[in-house]
Amino acid sequence: MRFRFATPLAGAVLASHLILSTAAAQAPVPQPGPYARMVVIQPHAGQATAFEAGYQRHLEWHRGAQDRWTWYGWNFVLGDRLGKFMDGTFFHAAEDFDDPVRPADDGADNVRNVEPYADFESHGIYERLASVSAGAPLPDTAPYLAMTTYFVAPGAAPRFEEILRAQARAQPAGSRFSWYRMTVGGEAPAYVLLRAVPSFGAAAHLTDWFAGARPPAATGVVTRVRAELLRYAPKMSYHPEG
Repeated sequence: MRFRFATPLAGAVLASHLILSTAAAQAPVPQPGPYARMVVIQPHAGQATAFEAGYQRHLEWHRGAQDRWTWYGWNFVLGDRLGKFMDGTFFHAAEDFDDPVRPADDGADNVRNVEPYADFESHGIYERLASVSAGAPLPDTAPYLAMTTYFVAPGAAPRFEEILRAQARAQPAGSRFSWYRMTVGGEAPAYVLLRAVPSFGAAAHLTDWFAGARPPAATGVVTRVRAELLRYAPKMSYHPEG
């Protein structure tokens, strides 16, 4: 759940997670908020098993440091990022990211246990849009997570969010989904739709969230769409005790 920087010097000097703050022995319990950080990691060829073992050792460091943040982990099982890993921490105030648990030690442990076996591909900060989401916030520990990313034309974000508001009201009663807007860390504007899926086969029955939208959502607004399925990895996730 840490990041490879552009140069060895940067990696040695900057704390993991791109945080430069000085932290106390234990970071405070985060207050509920809309912000998330999502990280995509590419295991080296032939090193998937070693990566998993090293990452689990890194999670044990978090446990020993009494980290109060929850870290979810998933493996991509459908889509063009097949074989990659994603972790994320969710439901934070933006200020939480200025005060992670022992960032220098965290970075050092990451260098020992994760970086020898994988490359960090991307890292973004996202904001959950509660007004266009429904049900209990996602993600959670559902067996699978459907993640659809919508890349929007420059300048078209307000129109896209207008379509989201209209379409959210049209979803069937009892629907559960969370929309996230990427605030920094990648190609933008971009929005991520998360939906829990109970099984691999159930993913085949997912419907187009924008079905029936008027006007069609993609017309002059969405430039491309990436639809992926991720499998929750309990042994690659960390939940604080207590």
